[in-house]
Amino acid sequence: MGDEIRVNKPVRIIPQKPPLKPGKKKEQEEHKHKDEAGDHFQQLSKAAKLANDTLKRDKSPYRFRVYQEGEEVFIDIVIVDESLAIQETKKTNITHEEFTTWLNHIEQGNGLFFDITA
Repeated sequence: MGDEIRVNKPVRIIPQKPPLKPGKKKEQEEHKHKDEAGDHFQQLSKAAKLANDTLKRDKSPYRFRVYQEGEEVFIDIVIVDESLAIQETKKTNITHEEFTTWLNHIEQGNGLFFDITA
């Protein structure tokens, strides 16, 4: 009996965080997804601006256009005139992989090459 511990009173354990109400978890996940999409949009916009500055310096008519519709982020390649008004959209909804490849080419001084026949 020397190794026994007796507890006469029940001890209530209170969780650190109250449990979420049904539907609340889904709202939090959607909010988190919107924040991530917003952060992603900001990062892509910043990268596009740096690339566009280089293209402008090199007197290229091409620019990247990054825009958001709802939670979706899109990247296009457009041709602009001297006043930076969009004259033509050359390629729409390019992938993140394509965008990264073109950013690397521009950064290395190789310019912007893409195939519009595909």
